[in-house]
Amino acid sequence: MKDTLRLLDGKEPEMLDLLERLVNIDSGTYDSKGVNACGRIIAEELEGLGFRTETIEERNCGNHIRADRPGAGSNRVFLSAHLDTVFPKGTAAAMPFRKQGELAFGPGVGDMKGGIVQMLYALKALHHTGRATPPLWIFLTADEEIGSVRGRPYIEELARRSTHVLVMEPASAPESIAVRRWGIGSFHLTIHGKAAHVLRPDSGGVNACRELAFKILALESLTNIERGIKVSVNLVHGGRSRQVTAASARADIDVRIRQTAEMKEMEEHIRQVAGTPVLPGIRIALEGGLTRPPMEPHRKTEAFFELASKVAENVGMKVDAVEEYGGSDGCFTAALGVATLDAIGPVCHDMCGDEERIEIASLVPRTALLAGILQRLAES
Repeated sequence: MKDTLRLLDGKEPEMLDLLERLVNIDSGTYDSKGVNACGRIIAEELEGLGFRTETIEERNCGNHIRADRPGAGSNRVFLSAHLDTVFPKGTAAAMPFRKQGELAFGPGVGDMKGGIVQMLYALKALHHTGRATPPLWIFLTADEEIGSVRGRPYIEELARRSTHVLVMEPASAPESIAVRRWGIGSFHLTIHGKAAHVLRPDSGGVNACRELAFKILALESLTNIERGIKVSVNLVHGGRSRQVTAASARADIDVRIRQTAEMKEMEEHIRQVAGTPVLPGIRIALEGGLTRPPMEPHRKTEAFFELASKVAENVGMKVDAVEEYGGSDGCFTAALGVATLDAIGPVCHDMCGDEERIEIASLVPRTALLAGILQRLAES
């Protein structure tokens, strides 16, 4: 494994060049052209490594990429990544890839174009050193940032056919590997009232914004961090004029849940609180639900982490099992009982923010760690 690390030490400039190329392509979820451009670059890289690739076309977002390659041993490994970012079109031109000291900046540099580059170079390192890999599946979903609504069936299909899953999300610290994540819910609340001038006492106006204010307070009061529950209402809109009672109001509700056992009860509470009017004359429509289950460690994941720990020792690293708060596609694979390790990518700061950046020094060692895990799974 140390020969793989030595090889990768000399590949850091190449890795950064490919990362710059990907980061400077806008690939927000609804920017199909950019997502597809990134997908073609990565598919070409995979084909050069002997993978069979397939483009799965979508209409309302970019296309997914699925790839596979035979390998050695009885383990079957799924490498999970996503092509899309949270950044709107034009961000790459306004904030292009740049290096500043020991950091690399740019939209999606950590989440998760850096992780994709690590995946490609781990595979290249194993190829160039003649190391075997297990049979591999790779899926690059195009809509992870909006919940993998279209990608989820393909992710779950490959997970069911796999013994191990590695998710290329960014890491929060040089020695971290995620074994737990919170689940996610997304609800869309629409409140219908009645418009009227605010000074007409006989108008029968009903203020949808006032109803929404009651709803926000009631929904956020469901938060219980000790139980692992967080409810937030951060995106709202209502009314059409200062002097007219608001006829409608809308809000998006974000829900985070740490334990699967809390999911059913929490969804019932959300629907009851959001769907029950406080003011007379109010009508309510509520859409959405819990979109990602929590990622919870289980026996298979614990055994997988032990294997990763032994590999880390061989490349001069130490790894810690950590909990990450944001959801990922690893939530889907872990919920199916498949051994899943997440946040294998580079160390990232201000993920999804204007100053998103990675620690350049984390690229090579964490790529070597991934390569070592794949080599060990081929041998075991």
